[in-house]
Amino acid sequence: MKIAIVAPPWIKIPPVRYGGIEAVIALLADGLAERGNDVTLFTVLESVSDAHVRHFFEHEQCSLLAGQTSIFLNAAITHSLGSYIEIAEQGDFDIIHDNTWKEGLASAFFMDIPVVHTLHSPLDESNKQFYELFVGKKNLHFTTISDFQQTVLPGLNYAGTVYNSIEIESYPYSEEKEDYLLYLSRFNHEKAPHIACEAAKRLGMRLILAGKVSEPDEHKYFDTMIKPYLNDKIRYAGEVSDEEKKRLFAGATAFVYPLQWDEPFGIVMIEAMACGTPVVTYKRGAAPELVKNGVNGYLADDFEDLLDCIGRVQDIKPKRCREYVEKHFSVDAMVDGYERVYRQILNG
Repeated sequence: MKIAIVAPPWIKIPPVRYGGIEAVIALLADGLAERGNDVTLFTVLESVSDAHVRHFFEHEQCSLLAGQTSIFLNAAITHSLGSYIEIAEQGDFDIIHDNTWKEGLASAFFMDIPVVHTLHSPLDESNKQFYELFVGKKNLHFTTISDFQQTVLPGLNYAGTVYNSIEIESYPYSEEKEDYLLYLSRFNHEKAPHIACEAAKRLGMRLILAGKVSEPDEHKYFDTMIKPYLNDKIRYAGEVSDEEKKRLFAGATAFVYPLQWDEPFGIVMIEAMACGTPVVTYKRGAAPELVKNGVNGYLADDFEDLLDCIGRVQDIKPKRCREYVEKHFSVDAMVDGYERVYRQILNG
């Protein structure tokens, strides 16, 4: 198959630190190319891939994400529309896999080539109104990264669910834990690391916090909700490197992820499990599809239940965490899933 993959222009592929969507796209593009598909990846020039790389910006545009809305929209539309114009002019692609947001769908609306659009982002009320415009548009097909997403907006032309993956072999597996809890993600009220802090305080356990704090909202949240908890037992390690991130995952007794929103996937959870570390989170969003009680972690109903779950993580065997990720979230499983979707669409 000749496949065009359109990525967002914000972060190069593969990403150096933050960039969950870009990390997944990197694995998918390389995996499809390794299987003999002719893959062209529309991204930024700095990107490295086994696919052919096409670009409209030389450098990643992540600095614009927190900038003026008009500048952000200009970069998003320029990249997406430019990619689709080039795809249309070339004229011999079998299928387009769009991984951008609204700008990609707007660019794809009038394409004759079949388009698969992966819903990477949550669907709130304003987003649902936009996506409803595409109900009945037969040339546009949608894939989700969890079954949960499809329950939020039924009626789209869904081609299936394909879970995100990680390169499992690059994650160090360890059965020897260092007696600390870990939170590693963004700092905001939706991810709620302050609840992890309160849990560690109540249980008298060590907690390491890691992740970026660079945007104004993140700084405000960190200063008001996290700093009061910091002490000898609860410490912030900063925005760590990929190597340090994996070391922290491997050494943790448990990964505590007290979600306060319906996250559509949560790749940090499978990263922790790949290292043999159980996950404790709340029962919402896609979490029940990733975490199985007593197998690779626990799903809590409320804060007191969260404390109880953390107290029972010693019952989880690290090997079962790793095996669960190998079975459900490998690169091969993801590439198989998307190849199946592409062929299903091309075969009508």
